[in-house]
Amino acid sequence: MKTALCLLLFALPAAAEPFEFLVMGCMPYYFPGDAARFEHVIEAANAAAPAFSVHCGDVKSGRVRNDDASLLRVKAWFDRFEQPLFYVPGDNEWTDSHTPAAGGFDPLERLAFVRRLFYSGEARSLGRSSLPLERQSAQADYADYVEHQRWQRDGLVFATLHVVGSNNNRREDNAAAMAEFAARDRAVQAWLGESFAAAADAKALALFLQANPFDEIKHGEPRGSGFVNFVPALREQVKRYGKPVYLFHADSHYFRIDKPLTSSTGRTIENFTRIETFGGLNLHLIRVQVDPESAEPLRAFPWLLEKNRVDPETPPPGKPAAK
Repeated sequence: MKTALCLLLFALPAAAEPFEFLVMGCMPYYFPGDAARFEHVIEAANAAAPAFSVHCGDVKSGRVRNDDASLLRVKAWFDRFEQPLFYVPGDNEWTDSHTPAAGGFDPLERLAFVRRLFYSGEARSLGRSSLPLERQSAQADYADYVEHQRWQRDGLVFATLHVVGSNNNRREDNAAAMAEFAARDRAVQAWLGESFAAAADAKALALFLQANPFDEIKHGEPRGSGFVNFVPALREQVKRYGKPVYLFHADSHYFRIDKPLTSSTGRTIENFTRIETFGGLNLHLIRVQVDPESAEPLRAFPWLLEKNRVDPETPPPGKPAAK
């Protein structure tokens, strides 16, 4: 009897251990001041030693010149993260590069540079200790989309989606932008569906993108025409999935945790949670605790870095103090 009991206990799978990851976005933003502040972010992340970190895009302000040097500087910072780091592009890295303030670059050329710089080589994360991952670019029909990545840990699935601010690059006055938007929108739809399928037997799915896709007045509706396909597709996938879905994004520079996705009747879709990062003026982190055995496996908390706290009356960079 004792032997049988021992064999049974030995055969039971071990419970998945809790772990933690960090999320950030829209940082560093204002230069030159944010250089030191982002150093503090790296120091804090390395000291915390999370399972991994995710940067939800916008590695500079849209008013900072988007030349090679600016992006190479950020890549050097990313390479200093001791643990794995996943990154999804933001609009300030490419979409908005055509503006005079950003240098008047061709956005598609900048996008190609971002892909070469941050996603070259084998399918692994950034960071000094990297993790293997899946890329949509392994599929012939989506060979360009190296930034669409997916990985798993302890029964949870994580995926990045290249959905950006500035209306997701849907500029109706620019044929090249419209063609890029249409192609990437198809790729996003495909990767979104595949990620939910990959999480069919998982306990939860976490998605990461740069844009805030939700209209904050008409709850659950797309923020603009650039998200008119993405938000309904997300809604339907979440409803069918039934298990917890977490969407992390940057863009609005407004930390929040809420449930903005609603059904056609106006009821909250309760298995969906949105977590927006700090960013812009506020260079802080989101700490996410994961308990794979819990019915609600992810719990997110703001982590205000002491070295990055400022007097709230301090004017933004480039603006004079109020008299």
